[in-house]
Amino acid sequence: MYKWGFLAAFGLLAACDAPQAPVVTGPDGQERIQINTSGLTCYNTKCLDINPAARSVRQIGNRTTGIPRDIDVSSGTVAPAEFEQMGITASLAGGVGSGNR
Repeated sequence: MYKWGFLAAFGLLAACDAPQAPVVTGPDGQERIQINTSGLTCYNTKCLDINPAARSVRQIGNRTTGIPRDIDVSSGTVAPAEFEQMGITASLAGGVGSGNR
């Protein structure tokens, strides 16, 4: 149990030090978060490993899961609300040992 607490604390500290993803203006004039395809995409203290080519997302410590179908990542950017939704989806994927195998 101690090691899981340590890993959670370490993950929280690592997330705090991660650089925030650049925010750009999309063609519709709305803010868009630029996806980092070679590492973590961090925004608003949450970091996700997003793979647009595989349409997958992973939160540190959790399994990889699919990006929700209604979120388009082909442009290399996502809206803040879409990033938040992907974070929820990734957190629901569960970690090592959770769920059925």
